[in-house]
Amino acid sequence: KNIFKIINFNHPMCCRDKSFLHYKLGRIFDLMDFDKDGKFERKDFTNWTNKSMENMAGIGYEVTDEHRKKTERLAISVYNIFTLYGLMGKNKKRYVGFVSVVSQMPGFNMIVKLLMKKPFKLYDFDDSGDWSLDEYVQIFCEPIGISEEDAKESFKLLDTDGNGALDIDEVTEGVTHYLSDLEENKWSHIYGRIDYNPDKWEE
Repeated sequence: KNIFKIINFNHPMCCRDKSFLHYKLGRIFDLMDFDKDGKFERKDFTNWTNKSMENMAGIGYEVTDEHRKKTERLAISVYNIFTLYGLMGKNKKRYVGFVSVVSQMPGFNMIVKLLMKKPFKLYDFDDSGDWSLDEYVQIFCEPIGISEEDAKESFKLLDTDGNGALDIDEVTEGVTHYLSDLEENKWSHIYGRIDYNPDKWEE
């Protein structure tokens, strides 16, 4: 309860129209809620990680037990940071409210990049320094239910230099925009194409 006293939801940056942002964050909450029980828990994040490892093994990459353990430990660490040790994952409303405030703070892009740095390296199975289409689809998209078609379109959106691979800056840019932009733009579709209708959607 004390954490809600610390976060000032009446701050000016909390008072702009965030209906569309809330809609996007609600969508990503639903995707990350792996077991669909209305909560974003640590097990959801580790299940996402485990499924991504299975996917990579399924397309021919060597996935060692040590690699699996590292990714699971890292998933727990990232989850704890991004949800304040699960406090903000108790339900969708709490998660959306928290992220919609934090994402408007100065330096949020640096926070995202810091959180992405270790996962990006660990999921770079071919040690190229970038994510290939296979790595992006099988690790980032398919485990949470994003279709292959939407995943490929998302990859194109993120690949801003058009070289057929994603570097950490491209991924960070896309994720930061998705989590913080208040109006619809190309970044709004990196977790699958959306069709937002404010007249039909209620917070």
